[in-house]
Amino acid sequence: MNRVLQDPGYNRLKDHLIESTGLSFYTDRDEPLSKLVAERLAVLGLRNCSSYAEFLAYGETGCAEMEVLIAQLTIGETYFFRDEEQFAAIRDVILPDILARKRRSRQLLIWSAGCATGAEPYSLAILLARALGDRIRGWQINIHATDLNRGFLIQAAEGKFRPGALRSTSDAVKRECFVKDGLVWAIHPRYKQWISFHQMNLMDSDFSTSFPAGSHFDLILCRNVMIYFSREMNNRLIGQFHQALGDGGWLVPGAAESNMDNLKIFRGVNAAGTRLYQKMPLLSGPLSSGPLPGGPLPGGPLDEAQEAAPEPGSKSSLGAPAPSGESPADPLLVVPADLDGLRQLADHGDWQGAAEYGKQLLSQHGLNAEVHFYHALIFEKLGIVDEPEISLRHAIYLDRKFALAHYHLGLALKRGGQTAAAARCFGNVLKVLAGLPDVAMVTAGPGVTVTGLKELAKMHLGIPSGV
Repeated sequence: MNRVLQDPGYNRLKDHLIESTGLSFYTDRDEPLSKLVAERLAVLGLRNCSSYAEFLAYGETGCAEMEVLIAQLTIGETYFFRDEEQFAAIRDVILPDILARKRRSRQLLIWSAGCATGAEPYSLAILLARALGDRIRGWQINIHATDLNRGFLIQAAEGKFRPGALRSTSDAVKRECFVKDGLVWAIHPRYKQWISFHQMNLMDSDFSTSFPAGSHFDLILCRNVMIYFSREMNNRLIGQFHQALGDGGWLVPGAAESNMDNLKIFRGVNAAGTRLYQKMPLLSGPLSSGPLPGGPLPGGPLDEAQEAAPEPGSKSSLGAPAPSGESPADPLLVVPADLDGLRQLADHGDWQGAAEYGKQLLSQHGLNAEVHFYHALIFEKLGIVDEPEISLRHAIYLDRKFALAHYHLGLALKRGGQTAAAARCFGNVLKVLAGLPDVAMVTAGPGVTVTGLKELAKMHLGIPSGV
């Protein structure tokens, strides 16, 4: 019988390790974990699990021991171009989409989360250089590669691999991209230039501190990592990945991780042999002017509905007439191609031009809820603090069932620290969408389904996915 398993302090130590690393994989795998703990107790000359837990909490020495433990707990089995179908989809679907959308900024930002010893980010660099070399000439490309295991990152930065790591790599790629050095293959230095390796614990609640300010990724790969975490941890992670991506950005999980509930907040895209996930931009694609189906609002009145109504006779900052006390005209009045012009300006990043164009639209179609909604998004992009909330309240006044407007009002209030009011808005999203078909597209949200928006609202309310 394993002596460690009989130790009264073992379960407390185990809980601490899982909480610190997120590795719920070991929740029901006591045999390998207790064996590892026994080995560390022997090496350190410690008597029991309680003394080991105290040692782990002891300043720099404890941190160093935690690094040793993490190196033993984490699994670094990886190889180049693992899951070839996914790399084919990245080459044929994801990268062409990103290059088309980012052709003006010519910047590409990728995150390899849980990169182990580096085969994944190097595979991406090889793919970019060999398949898209001419198209990315002159582009600023950054691949951030992170892992919990510092030892893996040291190996990754060195760029040397044993033959097993190249078992799915063609002879042509080996000749062009590697140099044989005895028993190992060394990656050519030109494939290192885009990649930066650094340690990161995905358990951390704030990703923004780990990357340059304002980073919005075009592509995040987190493959065969989430299988080691709990469902609650994965739901939080997926929500954070969604926030870390720019509009239109892509998430690629592992093949065994594609059935997770919270992935519903993304647009799922089937490619040959794999499934990809895209964060839908709200100002792209054809703009809907059709109503949300359904009759009276389920679940009672909307909590923010009265607050959303502007004062009669008030004006927005761009001079558009706000709705008066009279009954509003049909809030779903079809706006002609002018709204398409607004989208085109936004797609090209001309937010100032979009604001001026939106001002003209408001003067012509001040009673159209979607015009106010898109104007709010433009204000957000321009960094005008109060105006998004005003425009969103106009939109909701005109169409109380405008789910996406309720959602964005919640985001605006949350950014302003009004958490209770924001929660009411996210609750309104769920009320508006209750009873609607899961696969239906929401108004003004091309590619955003009812299920996807529900999951986003639940994420902000702290409601578990699927509930």
